[in-house]
Amino acid sequence: MIYLIGGAPRVGKSTLAQQVAASLKSSWISTDPLLELLRVGDVAGVKTEWNAKPEAIAATAEWFYPYLERFVWSVESLAADYVIEGVDFLPEQVARLSAQFQVRTLFLGCSKMTRKRFDQFPGRSRGYANLPEELKRQIVEDVPLWSAFVGQEAQKFGYPYVDTEDDFLARLVEAEGKLLTEN
Repeated sequence: MIYLIGGAPRVGKSTLAQQVAASLKSSWISTDPLLELLRVGDVAGVKTEWNAKPEAIAATAEWFYPYLERFVWSVESLAADYVIEGVDFLPEQVARLSAQFQVRTLFLGCSKMTRKRFDQFPGRSRGYANLPEELKRQIVEDVPLWSAFVGQEAQKFGYPYVDTEDDFLARLVEAEGKLLTEN
């Protein structure tokens, strides 16, 4: 089974992926290193700047889909369970993957991001700590909008969505339960 955890940046996807992988005794990966490999390889179309507009999010997800599909194909043939998390796919891409592979999925968001929360929960990605202040401010403003878009898309395709806005750790426990039992 492939477990896909999608959603906006900075909402707990990596933390949840690590928890789920530990529960399943499986491996996990973020799409971030996959994208970094594509950047290093200078692949045409790879995103190079922050853009949280719904059309940009959807375009990136569509561009990334063939790489994600190939990665899912490769790990599905090697591992009984595998967890993949990232911002670079949406419910539409998961629906297409579901036609080919056994997948369970859940999307996370955060409807009320603050700078305090941004700093309090540093996440697994080291890159956020050294961002320019203007970009940190932009991310704090954009995460609720990104989350709303992901939440609408998840509802449209019938996938579970959990808002980590309040009681972060309790929401991650809730999300893990939904991912492992409800799909």
